[in-house]
Amino acid sequence: MSRRGAPQRVPAPAAAPAPAPEKALVLSGGGALAAYEIGVMKALFTGRVPGEAGQPLDPGIVCGTSSGAFNGAMLVSRSALPAGEAIAEMERIWLEGVANAVACRGNGIFRWRGNPLDLLDPRCLIGDPLRFWRERAEDTVFFARQLYQRTLRFARSRDPFEQRFLELFDLGSLISIAPFAELLRRVVDPAAIRGSTRSLSIAATNWETGEIQLFGNQDMTDADSGLVIMASGAIPGFFPPVAFRGQPYVDGGLLMNTPLSPAIHAGADLLFVIYLDPDVRNIPLSGLDTSVTTFQRMFAIATAANFNRDIEMAEQINSTLAARAARAGARERPYRPLTIHRFHPGDLLGASLGFLSFERDALAALIERGTSDAMAHDCSAAGCVLPPAVR
Repeated sequence: MSRRGAPQRVPAPAAAPAPAPEKALVLSGGGALAAYEIGVMKALFTGRVPGEAGQPLDPGIVCGTSSGAFNGAMLVSRSALPAGEAIAEMERIWLEGVANAVACRGNGIFRWRGNPLDLLDPRCLIGDPLRFWRERAEDTVFFARQLYQRTLRFARSRDPFEQRFLELFDLGSLISIAPFAELLRRVVDPAAIRGSTRSLSIAATNWETGEIQLFGNQDMTDADSGLVIMASGAIPGFFPPVAFRGQPYVDGGLLMNTPLSPAIHAGADLLFVIYLDPDVRNIPLSGLDTSVTTFQRMFAIATAANFNRDIEMAEQINSTLAARAARAGARERPYRPLTIHRFHPGDLLGASLGFLSFERDALAALIERGTSDAMAHDCSAAGCVLPPAVR
């Protein structure tokens, strides 16, 4: 017993247990190449990624752009399913709903308007003759309207002849995204997204203002959910802008192909980022440059620069937190550092226009490669962001 009047030693309060990390899944755009994301998610959701101690991923935050928005929306709308069942269903959708069907239907994302090869394929008429002829009639009306509008614009414009002549042509007018709208109605449940405990964020670019716009769970109304996802993947020059709520929107990849910062701002501190861009140095320089290869390299450099800026921001956050913790003491540290696991292919996934190739065998190969790459994941080689040790 201590003597009366002697100072009493008050035991130090026990440190509060560290809260569980807030996990996020970040999915980039890449067209058909986003089948690779399904493969990586298969490994993550079944606990087959090295370094995760066999723990299946269960993200509370999901952020996606373009085809990554499609994958993210499908995942969040299946939040009630076990992760393994959800990803199995998403794989089936890619292989049976997204992949190429008969020639006249193209694939589950787009079809070529007025394709003359459809007239030579008997499967078109046998499979769904009413649909076939309805689409031909719709295409005829569409082309007639386009021809009238562009001819009128040509006649009235005071621009130089060369510019007016070029404005007569638009590759996007040859493409219909009606199949994608139909697919979304079948595979994405807006009510389930609005009611999900998972936070969803989808990036699209406002085509009028040139600003990034983020859409969340409550934006996924029955009327707008499909439009939000289609807008996020509307590649300018290939797919037409998607208008809703009085504004035109295009691919979020123009400004934010890998939406890492929205996940961090939403409170995530353990992030799993799947992006489809190879290391730029692994994209071979062509001896004979073409418009396609030039665009591919230009886009890869731009998206890599944007993503690397976000990675640098995360590393700066970790450095700042480590310095604060060292000054205040580990028990008083008010914030948690960031951990970012990076999953992406080291080299090109297919040919230059592979992002528009929806052949079933190619999609299946991408899924398989994504799974194998994730199972062989090495943080050191991938350049993952890991918090510095607090001394």
